[in-house]
Amino acid sequence: MSYQLQKPYTDKQRADFIVEYNHNRSMAVFETENCLYALEANEIMVNGEPEIDVDYESKQAEKERQNRIKELKKQLEELDKKRIRAMCEPSMKTETQSWLEYYNEQVAEIRQVMAEL
Repeated sequence: MSYQLQKPYTDKQRADFIVEYNHNRSMAVFETENCLYALEANEIMVNGEPEIDVDYESKQAEKERQNRIKELKKQLEELDKKRIRAMCEPSMKTETQSWLEYYNEQVAEIRQVMAEL
């Protein structure tokens, strides 16, 4: 549900509205000829009126997917550093597995997760 401040309003009322809804609640604020609107995350402005965004769920899912990919890429970067060290300073993690093999397995698992996204 969007919030609105009808015209006429003073500069102080406008500033207070923006501080309350944009700064404190992180809502998008739009101004039209008749009103100042503060929109919820799932709302958009259409022809000067707030409406529910029917694509909101899919947009949120895509954002979450992109954030997950970023997180996985960061993990890959950290593993790359460890793999370089494992190549430069070869040693064994266990009697049958080197650190490089261990890190390579982790990289393969992360790449599999990324492919499924």
